[in-house]
Amino acid sequence: MEEKSVNQNYQKSVNTRLVRKQIYLHGPISRVEIAHNLGLTTPAIGSIVAPLLSQGLIQETHNNHATLGVGRPRLMLEFVPNAFYVCGIELGPYFTNYVLSDLCGRVIAIRKTSLPIDVYERTIQRLMQEIPLFLQENNVSSEKLLGIGLVMPGLVDGDEGQIFTTFREGWTDHDPTLDLSHTLGVPVYIENNVRAKVICSEIFDKMVTKEPFAYLSVYYGIACQMIVGDRVLYGDNAAAGEIGHMVVHRNGPVCPTCGNRGCLEAVAGERAILSRCREAMLSTPGCRLHQYCTSADDLTMEAVLTAQQDGDPIVEEILADVLDYLGIALANIINLISPRAVVVDGRIFSLERNREMLLRVAERNMFLVHRSRKKVKFLEFDPLRGAKGAAAVVVKEFINNG
Repeated sequence: MEEKSVNQNYQKSVNTRLVRKQIYLHGPISRVEIAHNLGLTTPAIGSIVAPLLSQGLIQETHNNHATLGVGRPRLMLEFVPNAFYVCGIELGPYFTNYVLSDLCGRVIAIRKTSLPIDVYERTIQRLMQEIPLFLQENNVSSEKLLGIGLVMPGLVDGDEGQIFTTFREGWTDHDPTLDLSHTLGVPVYIENNVRAKVICSEIFDKMVTKEPFAYLSVYYGIACQMIVGDRVLYGDNAAAGEIGHMVVHRNGPVCPTCGNRGCLEAVAGERAILSRCREAMLSTPGCRLHQYCTSADDLTMEAVLTAQQDGDPIVEEILADVLDYLGIALANIINLISPRAVVVDGRIFSLERNREMLLRVAERNMFLVHRSRKKVKFLEFDPLRGAKGAAAVVVKEFINNG
């Protein structure tokens, strides 16, 4: 009898999670549609929905285009956006960005800083000071804050809240979720920055309509994170998706992140691009990059892309080489996992010519059955996507576990 009760309670918790996800991802949606999608009865849906309505988490709206009987509009269910707010923070190699969003991902406020991720103690101390100020400036009380998401590069297991490795000192010896939540008094969740962007695509952008779903990110580092079987893939030690450390040039440069020679990040990441362009500036006085920055030390990716637009042959040659590596990597991803959809994200792809070059190289190296551009979608460059992803991590945890 006790075992039966435990099984019933477990099944109800599973059904509750599935109903919340249906309403969040597909709302406005009717009870009848949810029951049909999940294979449950309408009364079962009603018993799950009732407390969500009474708590003010979801609301009923009328759909005058869908009726039950003559002239009777069907009641639809959707989440109440301002039922809670979420704070997302990306700790990046160049910056720390903050986003405040509502429950449905609409950005309420942002805060950009030029402070990069630092050694553990200094960064945590800074966050403990800046997060309350950010919330206070935007009149969000702790009662209305669902939680805080924190994302960073490195091998981070969001399910377990564990950091296996990152490129700054001291992080693997601490648990920032405990340290921050203890001080701030709200739940804190941590995740890898690219994996968080995948979750943003799933939760806020509702892009994951087909699986397997792959997300190729090309910035300071390079990674390809995936959703398979309705779950973000972590792998052992949270190391799944680290395509940036796949060796593509046996005698290539040493990667400053992993220490191996000739990995994809070492030849095609933003650090590699900037390094080669700086060398060109120092060795070629006529290089157009001199027009966009005062010295090689001040070179940015924005300046590199502007020089490419202006037809600088040196920059064109460097980026053509980089895109050749990236195109082969994209082809290998598609050949290996045969994803139903691929999203490509990176500042380098803000130029249409670079998107076109990537696709040409990828198609040339793909298995014939995969040669379709329809499955590849480019995202517009958004410097806040990581922070939005951090907010999405919190919302996904709420949808799954309440």
